[in-house]
Amino acid sequence: MTPCLRPLDPIDVEAVASGTEPPVAPDAAGHAAACASCGAAVEMARGLAQALERLSREVPAVPDLTPRIIRLRTFSVRERRTYALWRAPILLSAATAAGGLALLLAPNLTAGDQAGLGTAALVPIVAFVRSLARWAPALVRSAPSGLEALSDVLHQERLVGLVSLLLLVPAGLGLRRAFARARGRR
Repeated sequence: MTPCLRPLDPIDVEAVASGTEPPVAPDAAGHAAACASCGAAVEMARGLAQALERLSREVPAVPDLTPRIIRLRTFSVRERRTYALWRAPILLSAATAAGGLALLLAPNLTAGDQAGLGTAALVPIVAFVRSLARWAPALVRSAPSGLEALSDVLHQERLVGLVSLLLLVPAGLGLRRAFARARGRR
């Protein structure tokens, strides 16, 4: 079989195999009929789809799988405070922290090894502080040009400016409510 000079995109191969409209190349079906290697790819995709269809008929569906996978509502306050829900992440975090601490305090490590591990543990923190130190001046440098561009857009598109001003009202009310809740918790 000779290699194709214009191989079909895998998405088009799947589309031709399933009988739908190819999204990338509109002439993919005609090309697959004329090209032996692309036709073989379409037949292979068609065979895979049929095998998966047979398999889905043979294997019974797991009852109530969807509610266990998809959560359509947020956690309630009681659920967020329930230890049973957060037990695995808490235990994993604690085990990771204990393992790291044990590695740093291990008696069989030399002082140089322990210092190297301590330095390696501090590197991400130092990088984060350095990025914060660079971020503030970059923000100050780019703020005038960003504000000028925003001003130009709002000046040219008056509707966008009006909608932006109107959206400040609910944002302000939301912030006011959040600050009131924060003060109430103290």
